[in-house]
Amino acid sequence: MSKPYLPAICRLLLCLLPLIAVGLPADAQRRLRYTNWQLVFLEDFDTYRDVADMAARSPWQFTPDHGPTLTGNQYEDEYYDQAAVSLRDGYAYLTARPLPEPRTFAFKVADRDTLKKLHFESGWLSLKPEFGANRTLGDTARWPGNYGFEYGLFEIRCRLGGGAGTWPAFWLFSGPTEIDVFEGGDGQEYSNNVHYNNEQPARIAQASYRSPPWKDLSADFHTFSAIWTPIEVTFYFDGRWLRTVPARQVPTFPAPANVIVNQAVVSYADVSTWPIGPNGPYSALVVDYIKVYKPRK
Repeated sequence: MSKPYLPAICRLLLCLLPLIAVGLPADAQRRLRYTNWQLVFLEDFDTYRDVADMAARSPWQFTPDHGPTLTGNQYEDEYYDQAAVSLRDGYAYLTARPLPEPRTFAFKVADRDTLKKLHFESGWLSLKPEFGANRTLGDTARWPGNYGFEYGLFEIRCRLGGGAGTWPAFWLFSGPTEIDVFEGGDGQEYSNNVHYNNEQPARIAQASYRSPPWKDLSADFHTFSAIWTPIEVTFYFDGRWLRTVPARQVPTFPAPANVIVNQAVVSYADVSTWPIGPNGPYSALVVDYIKVYKPRK
């Protein structure tokens, strides 16, 4: 299932907040405290010789479960491939590049054969289906194939790649629930979201943020965190509270959720704004680590 996408200007109209502590309400000064949390999952990309070794030994796969792209969103325009993931100096690079020639992907919608033409190659990481659900952590699979983590503190430290039309994200997905810990845009915007898909129309709580001109999120690493509990989802940026979405506003489903990080690209991306490398325009989401915590017992 694809993540709903709104153009940047629409997202900004929903909630435009600067990423500056000075002048923010008292809640925004609240810090993320780790004292009562126990680390249960860490991926820092330090133990693999190369991507082939990572493919063999890690819990990660390099494409979504059902094909090389997500088909539910008409704007999504990338072909995910292991070749678009690289490792260097303890970081994982998920790199988007224009394809020399578009690739056609065939799939079905309501039993109708459909073709989608994709113009970019990019990187994706999600937990393999065999990752399962860990009952010792209180994570019980609710249906066949349900896997990942149910509730907890989820965190990524990463550097955005920059460039108009790039769409990096770190998110949790179980079907009924999607929590976007962050979705990025160019180097100075991002959003966080809670989706509940068990009702039609689906329910969503979204907030968008714009950093000041001197704070380019593609220039340095930042942490994006979310605490997911039965009663609320709380978002943090660099350890500072952003907002809390109570379950009475948007509920979540009590089921393990897959952990996903990807560098999507939209069909109207402007590659003239992307960084230029030896092989032309590119945009790399660089991931330092991914962590999952559970409450201490």
